[in-house]
Amino acid sequence: YRNFCNKLWNASRYVLMNTEDQDCGQTGGDIELSAADRWIRSRLQTTITAIDDAIRGYRFDHAAQAIYDFTWNELCDWYLELSKPVLTSDTASEAAKRGTRRTLVQSLETLLRLAHPIMPFITEEIWQKVKPLAGVGGATIMRAPFPTAETALVDEEAVAEMRWVMQ
Repeated sequence: YRNFCNKLWNASRYVLMNTEDQDCGQTGGDIELSAADRWIRSRLQTTITAIDDAIRGYRFDHAAQAIYDFTWNELCDWYLELSKPVLTSDTASEAAKRGTRRTLVQSLETLLRLAHPIMPFITEEIWQKVKPLAGVGGATIMRAPFPTAETALVDEEAVAEMRWVMQ
């Protein structure tokens, strides 16, 4: 899983490179979410549920696989690539850029809390840099609450739209 750690590290570097010293919507301002933003938020909620079910059933292998699949196949392969045109566009609104930045940092911060029990050292290192951008406090990720799924963020319309895009 050395390659997975490298993938997580590089994804974090991309998020930090595009959000540090930028408005991520933590202090207010209009936020416009694209279909990709809504999709990754929805997929993250589904992943949280899958991980929670796996842990409750003592299937730590399934929990680790859910983290791996979400990180590699959805966040890195699709969402990070779909965020690039929004963040680099001269025509995208500031609200759209703010929404994408906010989605990037919140998704990464949540993913780090999900992965922390399995890979504690790398997640702590990255979390220390991401937490201020995500508007999260605390001295250590170990004391941060484990994520719980928010069913209100599940967006079947965005999932269907992104399924079409992926095909």
